[in-house]
Amino acid sequence: MKLRGRFVGVALAGVVAGLAACGGDSTGVGPTAASVTGVAGDNQSAPTGATLSFPLSFIALNSSGQPARGVHVTWSVSPAGGVSFNPATETTDASGAASTTVTAGLAVGNIAISAAVTGISNVVYHATIVDPCSYLAPLAVGETVNGALARGDCSDGVRSFDFYGLSLPSGQQNIRISMHAGANDTYLLLWSAISPFPFIAFNDDSILTRAGARNSQIDIVLPSGNYIVGATSFDPFDSFLYSVAPTLRSTSMSGCREVWVMKGVSATDDISTTDCRDSSATPHYYDVARIFVDSGQVLSVSEQSTAMNPLLTLYTLIDTLAADTTNPSYVRQFVKSNDDSSTNTNAFIRFSTDTSNYYDIIIGTSTGGATGAYTLSVDVTAAPSPPFRTPASGWREWWRANPGALLPRSRGLRGHKL
Repeated sequence: MKLRGRFVGVALAGVVAGLAACGGDSTGVGPTAASVTGVAGDNQSAPTGATLSFPLSFIALNSSGQPARGVHVTWSVSPAGGVSFNPATETTDASGAASTTVTAGLAVGNIAISAAVTGISNVVYHATIVDPCSYLAPLAVGETVNGALARGDCSDGVRSFDFYGLSLPSGQQNIRISMHAGANDTYLLLWSAISPFPFIAFNDDSILTRAGARNSQIDIVLPSGNYIVGATSFDPFDSFLYSVAPTLRSTSMSGCREVWVMKGVSATDDISTTDCRDSSATPHYYDVARIFVDSGQVLSVSEQSTAMNPLLTLYTLIDTLAADTTNPSYVRQFVKSNDDSSTNTNAFIRFSTDTSNYYDIIIGTSTGGATGAYTLSVDVTAAPSPPFRTPASGWREWWRANPGALLPRSRGLRGHKL
């Protein structure tokens, strides 16, 4: 699933597995168990429609304390329909083991799962199925998590969403978050986990210049803290398997491909002949930083260099979806530029925003053909009035009140038209 929200500490009831004193015998023809051991799968919770992270399992033992093979096992749940099992019935293997994969239904609440085992009382587990809009699956830098967009996920009425909680250690981090789903068109979003859960970044097409690109990739410079990653589809009502993977990336700004930034971050890189270039006879080379800024805030950007004369240009992004339905995209609209701060040749831009929007910062040089190292610094000041309602009670309430808030409508940010 995909979109944006807050880092929620979800209180989930534990799962306790054991032998229930009640539950009735499950006698029948064939081998029987005298006891079980190795009960596993307790302390789990899952959102509606999701699969429990670990199968439920145990080992059946005979009266001699050895693994009992061929013992019949039937899995059930109360209330009925709370989950589904794969398999729902089975016999223990040569090691006496039985296990089942559990997928949550669409009802939120506590459930009791029973394994009826021939010869003994039921083995009982407890689990909690939670609202998917208040659930953050754990996600860490360096790991790949597999998920599925499906019925029962959090939804804005048009798309399904999965949310992940990502925590970054102290210090500035250069991160790449990727989402892959084969032939399906993915959509990836990022929010701060601090109320009121401000939106940070999005991406629909990881290769901006290739028509039909379907994977998503956010390259971003982030300060330490907690974040929410949203996985969803570009196409409405789409369901598919996908993977999400946050990794560390280089500190370079990546030339023509935008790198998202936030307030308080800085980046050191260089302008080179392999960067993006304009159409001048002697081209100006440049890097691209992108930022989302709320209405009423003040964006301050500086580019410092001793190797060349810096030039900063600020553009707002205009959605062309209504005018370009065959290849919808954003185009840039000039806001302002500067190649000389008040005291030296370093560039500085200060801009007060009157609307909430995306902005591209073009990091370049005043002289065509010039190259050299620079340091970029970004800051955003002046707390705005919230541009949308943000209930203080939590991420779920915010999401319910603002489904799809600020979700970009177009297929992607293609073209970098200057």
